[in-house]
Amino acid sequence: MNDYSAPRCLAALCLAILLAACASTPKQPQPAAPAAPPPPAPVSQQAAPPPAPVIQPEAPRRYVVKKGDTLWGIASMYLRDPWLWPDIWYANPAVKNPHLIYPGDVLMLGYINGRPVLSVERNGQLVNEAAAPAPAPSLLVEKLEPQIRYSALTEAIPSIPLASIRQFLSNTRVVSKDEFRDAGYLLRSLDGRPAVGVGGEIYARGLKPLQGDRYDLYRLGGKYVDPGNGDTLGYQATYIGEGQVERWGDPSKVLLIATDQEAYAGDRLLPVATQQLSQNFMPHDPAKKVAGDIIAVLGGVSQIGQYQVVVLDRGSDSGLDPGTVLGIYRKGEKVADPYSFGDLSGSVKLPEERSGTLMVFRTFPKVSYALVMQARREIHILDVVHNP
Repeated sequence: MNDYSAPRCLAALCLAILLAACASTPKQPQPAAPAAPPPPAPVSQQAAPPPAPVIQPEAPRRYVVKKGDTLWGIASMYLRDPWLWPDIWYANPAVKNPHLIYPGDVLMLGYINGRPVLSVERNGQLVNEAAAPAPAPSLLVEKLEPQIRYSALTEAIPSIPLASIRQFLSNTRVVSKDEFRDAGYLLRSLDGRPAVGVGGEIYARGLKPLQGDRYDLYRLGGKYVDPGNGDTLGYQATYIGEGQVERWGDPSKVLLIATDQEAYAGDRLLPVATQQLSQNFMPHDPAKKVAGDIIAVLGGVSQIGQYQVVVLDRGSDSGLDPGTVLGIYRKGEKVADPYSFGDLSGSVKLPEERSGTLMVFRTFPKVSYALVMQARREIHILDVVHNP
């Protein structure tokens, strides 16, 4: 027998014992293979950023804010479309709220990644979010009352010329058919005079104690009608004064405690409004597609131009709110074409042409008041308005 036979036999014996042990040991479950990860979701393409607002060629690199300035007027110096001025200030943390710009502030135009931005310097220091703000305006809202409280000249400059709209913030309103039908009315004065001023006493009917004992007097004016379907949108109401009920009954006795003009029989009494009206406006595009018409002009004028107040046949029910900017367009008329030939018809409808820009400053459910901010050409009643 060879010298290495014993070790080989011994190795074979060990291998046999090991195989027998493995055969008698219960098999352990094998761990499940990990599930294949789901395929990666397709990477959505990011929407391209909106184009930068178009800067006016003569836009100043540095401008000192002055008394009498408005944000719209300043924006017109910088932008082709002034209502886009929040875009060039929103990207700049130095101007979180454009309404907080004051006479003496210095605006500085610059560019970041090709997009225009405005910085503000106040008292020789660059304004930022950590800087102490200038004193906040003491009046940011306007109560619907005959007397208007004015902001001090040291406060933030307004968005638009407030002098053009003040009387329409308080001295007029639009009432619905239901309000008109249910309103109380002046029957006659106690002494029988046809006209009554402040301090006069009147008899009134249709007043309801649940509405309170203070009433505003309004004189109903023209009816606003939708030119598309003929529906009544409301009635213009001009503020006359305010009355305090002295004795309830039918008729009730009312003391006139304030008047802008003399009251007459038939004037309507509406509960004193508690609506708060802002005097600061943030110009913005409509939240959705809007198409309407100019149905009236306020202020006793016949020509519609810049800073005239117009009435639109769309209101809050159509998504309008204070600050909404709309373009004004002249309807294209259908004209005869004596030179047509071939497949060209003998008449053609001309396209709409942009004639101006307006901004809504007060809304009612079916009607809005708007201020004409730009007038490129004559503007007329029944000109159309829609998204700029």
